[in-house]
Amino acid sequence: MLLACLSHLSAQAAEGPVSSIQSATPNEARVSNYVGHSERASSITGLAKGSQPNGTSHGPKNAKNAKASSATKPLRAPQVSKSVRADYFYFYDAASLLITDRDEDGFFSEFRIRFDADSNVGDALVYAQLYLRRLGTTAWQLYHETDDFWVDGQSNSDDYYVTTTLDEGFATAEYEVLIDLYEVGYSGIVASLGPYDSGALSYLPLEEADLDIPVELPGYDIDDVATTLLIDDDDDGHYSQFRIEFDPDANVDGTFVYANVWVRAEGGTWIEEHTSEDFLVDASGEADVYSFTVDWLSGYPTSFYDVQIDLYESANGLLVASAGSERAELAQIPLEDQSRDVRPNPPSTGNGGNASSNESGGGGAMGMLWMLLLLGMARRNVTEFRGASGARQRRKK
Repeated sequence: MLLACLSHLSAQAAEGPVSSIQSATPNEARVSNYVGHSERASSITGLAKGSQPNGTSHGPKNAKNAKASSATKPLRAPQVSKSVRADYFYFYDAASLLITDRDEDGFFSEFRIRFDADSNVGDALVYAQLYLRRLGTTAWQLYHETDDFWVDGQSNSDDYYVTTTLDEGFATAEYEVLIDLYEVGYSGIVASLGPYDSGALSYLPLEEADLDIPVELPGYDIDDVATTLLIDDDDDGHYSQFRIEFDPDANVDGTFVYANVWVRAEGGTWIEEHTSEDFLVDASGEADVYSFTVDWLSGYPTSFYDVQIDLYESANGLLVASAGSERAELAQIPLEDQSRDVRPNPPSTGNGGNASSNESGGGGAMGMLWMLLLLGMARRNVTEFRGASGARQRRKK
């Protein structure tokens, strides 16, 4: 049995059709305005926990606290080339195993992929590249490249195993896996296996390790969550103002909590964005619903954002509940800041002035009829003039 170790997301593949893109990440000097409101209290404005006034710039402190730091993501090229020896290789089968779910939310930070590659030409030295794709997206992201290993013809005892812990860059969501196989010494892919070929490589509930954190104090929950998109001035489908509401519950009434809010642009890093005031939580009902209305003023690129809400008990600062991109309301929200959410100015109509126009051309039946009509009228005038002149001359005689 062969075992491949974890390859970190920031590592670059040595071979194969892999490109890198720069992720969309909010600027360290970004400016935003958060207005929080609890149904159990009056409107609360600003970031009380961080002692930051409403609408001030978020500095390097928040960037330093980000849950991920990798800025580039290696991707599978849209068009890949096959090896001249592709007809000699194939995948017999594959399997997946979900291993570690520390917070018991049904999404795993550690998993294993097993695959059996075969060859029609006997033993062959190969390697594989493994990709992950968030369900509903199109880009395949390289997460591991194996060492070279031998395929023993069509043997059923040369299965290969890749066990992975997702350290960074993977929101809580369902994922698909794609495997590309290469023969050492030859360019191009000799075989591929993906979610359309094997159900074991689809609908894998995964999340990065920093999101797979167990609660430190049980007895709390975040029930309903709602996101309302409010302002989209340029009508591009990305909003600069939005509101998020959530309903926290506890085993007992009258407990004070506060929320930390994280955001991440698609392909970017987690940024600690907002810390709420303390607010009361009830055992049930919606009287303790908490909401915050957000205006992003500058420093937030146009992208799809995930949001993570971490709830802490005020008395001891222990994590008691979380809600994130496993919920559709907090996943891939189309957002941008106000500096980008601007409708283009219409072209100026001016204040009048002189104009000169010159035209030529045209034709057709109507044009000819008009010319004949004018010619006929001219001839009639000449005839009438001549007739009148003759009459005067006759009267003179």
